Amino acid sequence: MGDRRGSLALAGAGASMGVAAAEPRARKHLPRGYTLPVALAILLALLTVVPVATVIVASFRPSGLPLSDGWTLAHFAKVWSSAYSYRLVWQTLVFAAGSTAFGIALAAALAWLVERTDMPGRDFFRTGILMPMATPPLLLAIGWVLLMSPAIGIVPTLLAPVFGEGVKSFSIFNLPGMIFVQGLAYVPTSFLMLAPAMRNMDPVYEEAARTSGAAFGQTLRRVSLPFLVPALLSVTTLLMIVGMLTFDVPAVIGQRGNVNVMSSEIFNLMNPANGLPAYGEIAALNSTLFVLLALGLWVYYRATQQSERFATISGKGYKATRFKLGRWRSVAAAFVTLYFLLAVVLPFLALLWTSLVPYFAGFQTKLLGELSLKAYATLLGQPRIWEGVVNSTVIAVVAALATTALALFVAWTIVRSKLRWVRVLDVMSMIPISVPFLMMGVALVFIFFGLRAVPIYGTVWIIALGHLIVFLPLAARMMQSGVLQVHRELEEAASVSGATFLQNIRRVVVPLLKPTIFALLIWLVVHSLREFSVAVMLIARQNEVLSTILFSLWDQGEPGQAAAIAVILMLVLGGLVAAFTGLTRARQEA
Repeated sequence: MGDRRGSLALAGAGASMGVAAAEPRARKHLPRGYTLPVALAILLALLTVVPVATVIVASFRPSGLPLSDGWTLAHFAKVWSSAYSYRLVWQTLVFAAGSTAFGIALAAALAWLVERTDMPGRDFFRTGILMPMATPPLLLAIGWVLLMSPAIGIVPTLLAPVFGEGVKSFSIFNLPGMIFVQGLAYVPTSFLMLAPAMRNMDPVYEEAARTSGAAFGQTLRRVSLPFLVPALLSVTTLLMIVGMLTFDVPAVIGQRGNVNVMSSEIFNLMNPANGLPAYGEIAALNSTLFVLLALGLWVYYRATQQSERFATISGKGYKATRFKLGRWRSVAAAFVTLYFLLAVVLPFLALLWTSLVPYFAGFQTKLLGELSLKAYATLLGQPRIWEGVVNSTVIAVVAALATTALALFVAWTIVRSKLRWVRVLDVMSMIPISVPFLMMGVALVFIFFGLRAVPIYGTVWIIALGHLIVFLPLAARMMQSGVLQVHRELEEAASVSGATFLQNIRRVVVPLLKPTIFALLIWLVVHSLREFSVAVMLIARQNEVLSTILFSLWDQGEPGQAAAIAVILMLVLGGLVAAFTGLTRARQEA
């Protein structure tokens, strides 16, 4: 801290001693006002607009391929003349809305207990609530399938001696099961968005309501909730968008129960049992889903733009008042513990048990004597696994570094440039959030298959590019919040002292944004290692990653080896999430 203050003081001294002499030199080295914004606009157009346009154009081609001749509406007519398509849309909306409502309700309750009450162990539970980020939805879904499969699931086999054989008929392979698992996966993200809003709420309004005689329920309904409207609208819209494009849970749980949503149907069309993929129908479904998601993105923008009307953080100092739970403190702690058990502990134990037993048949005491590390030994002896480890690591590191660098320049330009049209960069950087990950994979296949000028199809680089595109929206948002905290005068002082644009970024902006940059890098590595939907559309024999190998083993009836990979992934991701949580807390306390 002392070094940073010293450097800032030197910059300020340099500015005051030589403004007149250095100003021409500073102007000489500063980039032209249009150079960086135009370059970024071109790059973002190539990364975000071109893939979307490629799929949309393909949906109107008779062959379903973007570079073929002719125009037609036949693919849309075929898709939307079928009652099955409308059922797909309905099931997609129910799945997205149900999982969003469940996830937000659970996260809001957890955030309120941690941030606004005197519940014991709040710091410990705050970290615990975020730990499920180490459990990708794919692994969470597999874990719950192992727990709740009819007849052979761990829970049914444990409960059958007590409640009878009828308990074995319970099935998770339906919409409620999908909603439950996806809702659990949403809680960490929802908590991260809702907890700051609750933490920063000025307590004077709630205290005034209580002083006026309002009961707890009335205060919560009439005072607290209205101030949370912007955060609730933002997280609701964001999760609805994610729910309509997610593939992991529908692939593992939905398809086994013949409950398809639009993302899983696109995957099925792309991977037919016989013949070639139905590219035209795939493009038509993707285009329709993109329109729905773009509408959701517009709602998200509207919600965030209205947030200032609900501002509760004033310039006055205050300390948030915590509600005294009294005899309910232990109940609150038990509630948070139950969530942690459902989201992390039980799925992990199910995966660990499955990786150690010779065959999966639920929980049977006779298997205790047959536990072994055979599945792990088999995995470590396969070159395919080590290739997957190398590929996953390379993709995660490259995608994290490239996305962070691009997000930094995009965020800096949006915040610092005085050009009116730079808001277009903000819109373009957010386009991928309204694009299904499967659709982005399809788009990259269309673009790079057979493109000899850029021979990255079938390599790790095309997957890294896909990760860069789909993770850019949230990375740019995180970086914008960091750039906004750096006062413009610090950069101006360095520029006046003769620093070039890149020197300014490297010596002033980056050091001040270190906590944000490191937290973002870890977040990107975690999500790149756990990402499945983009990779599954782009894999070839030579660029398999751990998530696709895991799914392949699971799909081929090798639950032991799939569970072994899942256990290793969860342990690695758990360490990264712990580091991310520590850096995030350090950033908040700085």
